Amino acid sequence: MIVFAAVTAALAVFVAVYTLVSPARPPAVSARLSRYERLEVSDRDAALAAPFVSRVGIPVVRKFTGLAGKLLPTSIVSGIEHRLVVAGEPVSLHAFFALQIGALGAAAVLLFITLTGDVTKVTLAAGAGGAVIVALVPIYWLRIRVSSRKKALLKALPDAVDLIVTSVEAGLAIDGALAEVGRETAGPLGEELRLTVRETTLGRSRRDAFLRLIDRTDLPELKTFVQSLIQAELTGVPIGQVLRTQAAQVRLKKRQHAEAEAQRAPVKMVVILVTLVLPAMLMLIMGPAVMRLQGGQF
Repeated sequence: MIVFAAVTAALAVFVAVYTLVSPARPPAVSARLSRYERLEVSDRDAALAAPFVSRVGIPVVRKFTGLAGKLLPTSIVSGIEHRLVVAGEPVSLHAFFALQIGALGAAAVLLFITLTGDVTKVTLAAGAGGAVIVALVPIYWLRIRVSSRKKALLKALPDAVDLIVTSVEAGLAIDGALAEVGRETAGPLGEELRLTVRETTLGRSRRDAFLRLIDRTDLPELKTFVQSLIQAELTGVPIGQVLRTQAAQVRLKKRQHAEAEAQRAPVKMVVILVTLVLPAMLMLIMGPAVMRLQGGQF
């Protein structure tokens, strides 16, 4: 009884503080009426014709995910939003929070099922490990998307830089060269170049568009290339000379990256040999001998 009274009092205090701190809002009924007055009949009919999940489910999920975003620290929310942008925005921020909440709920259910059954050390360790893995699935998935997109950007960067150099030396301005290469380049790099050209066309300065390109890609090689373009524009250095220098550096970094991957290949092969090939060979060689020693038939 005392615990119930304490919980009730705490809830009453929370409601009172929230009411005092939260800003005044117009009544919900008036807001809905004004919104409906602005809608035409056709729009209202189209909204009512939408599926139940679209009309009710998605707004409820957005409400809960928005609340979760407000409860989390701003640094965590901004970090997740930045990683989504670097990954190419496969889902929205609210959708990712919904996935994370669903993963946490599934992990809690798995842990509850583990604890309510016959609890042993093995089942407890397996249940706890499974719950942790399930809870981290959205974060790991986002990390994979970021890594794969960065690899695609890095793979397409040298050829794109060479095309930009050729276009500028042929007489095109840097904006025209970026637009032409963006049209000819497939994948995420072409999309980013086209978006950068579109931003400059809509009135954003070239420097701001380049800085946004750096923020969206988060790739050191592309950052170096774009910063050299910004510096050349500020200092008045011929853009063709800067592009040729950067193209050579990009090619050099690509070759160094390939050499580093080739040096890491034997180490990865050793892991495969030790874990997969060597046990199979030992079983093929030692198996018949062990069976004969034990009196079995081969």
